[in-house]
Amino acid sequence: MNKRLSGLCAHARKIGIDVVILFHHRDILYCAGTVRPAVLLVSTATEQATLLVRRGLPYARQEATVEQVEPMKGFSTLAATVAAFGLTGGVIGTELDLAPVTLYRRLQETFPTWTFVDVTPTVLAQRAIKDETEIAVMRQAAAVADVGHQAASQTIAPGITELALAAEVEAAIRRVGHEGFQPLRHPEARGGGVLLMSGKHLSVRGGHGLVVTGAGLGPAMPYGPSRRELKEGDLVVVDIGSTYDGYTGDESRTFVVGPATAEQRALFTVARTTEDAVFDVLRPGVSVADVYETAEAVVRQGLPSHFAPGSLVLPGFVGHGLGLELDEPPVLWSRDETRLAAGMVLAIEVEVGAPELGAMVKLEDTVLVQDDGVEVLTTTRRELIECGD
Repeated sequence: MNKRLSGLCAHARKIGIDVVILFHHRDILYCAGTVRPAVLLVSTATEQATLLVRRGLPYARQEATVEQVEPMKGFSTLAATVAAFGLTGGVIGTELDLAPVTLYRRLQETFPTWTFVDVTPTVLAQRAIKDETEIAVMRQAAAVADVGHQAASQTIAPGITELALAAEVEAAIRRVGHEGFQPLRHPEARGGGVLLMSGKHLSVRGGHGLVVTGAGLGPAMPYGPSRRELKEGDLVVVDIGSTYDGYTGDESRTFVVGPATAEQRALFTVARTTEDAVFDVLRPGVSVADVYETAEAVVRQGLPSHFAPGSLVLPGFVGHGLGLELDEPPVLWSRDETRLAAGMVLAIEVEVGAPELGAMVKLEDTVLVQDDGVEVLTTTRRELIECGD
């Protein structure tokens, strides 16, 4: 059995789980090395694992990091596999955060003598600590995002639409390996890789998360780039969620169409000062609630020469975990007492709004928590970037 599955078994045994059944493609990729349509079953006592593949069996057998890879012929195959583990009852841990009612009912019918519990917190806690192989891939994902911001800086000019700008950025990151989508665990969430907004759209919140999302193209896609044309003096925020070899990077930069005003520079200074303060406190053992309070303390101060204390706001969080999905635990906000650990990769996402002006700037970087601090994996200059000369 591979090291990741062995670790999952150890964690699951501690909370009384006898069998783990995973359906979600990102969890299976982590534990079994493939995203072919499949179900992974694991006995936590014997650490036997079987991958049951619905489609693409020959490819799954080439890719999988588990030895037992078999075709799935309906739910009876699940029951037969668990019986082959030598088990007739107990506790099954599966991904109850994602299982639709129909799937849950089928599982209950297939395993009538078993109790079901949610294994997702156990899986995500293990996934939160990245090994050296994962970190190396996430460096590449961060580099992909950097390419996108370079493309944005070269493309932004008066008259170009948000949609055309996003297309140039997306083309650039696709050329260097972006896999074309943002893996998000939330069933209602959607993402292609580039979230972009400008001008009056900097105050529009239309997506599943807390952040400003832009206006989008219409009711069917009400967030992201719109057909609005950029104008001289506009602030433009480009938020790139890149995916490379399964793993994500996340990076936001704020641009200006033409020269920045003193007020725009002041607003960005608050964002940069906030991110620097967060970087300074990111250490193993620090609670994410304390990280958030560090950010809030800076933003509350404002910048008195331009922004009075209390006039600027954060959206309620200042970052999140990254990995095989774009939004992983922990969320860096006041409601979470999770403590940071070495090996976590986080998106430090500083979105500072000035509600009275309808303005917002954003600075976001992918960082690795280490024993002695953080390493910033994204490398685009952390400045307010003037464009369109």
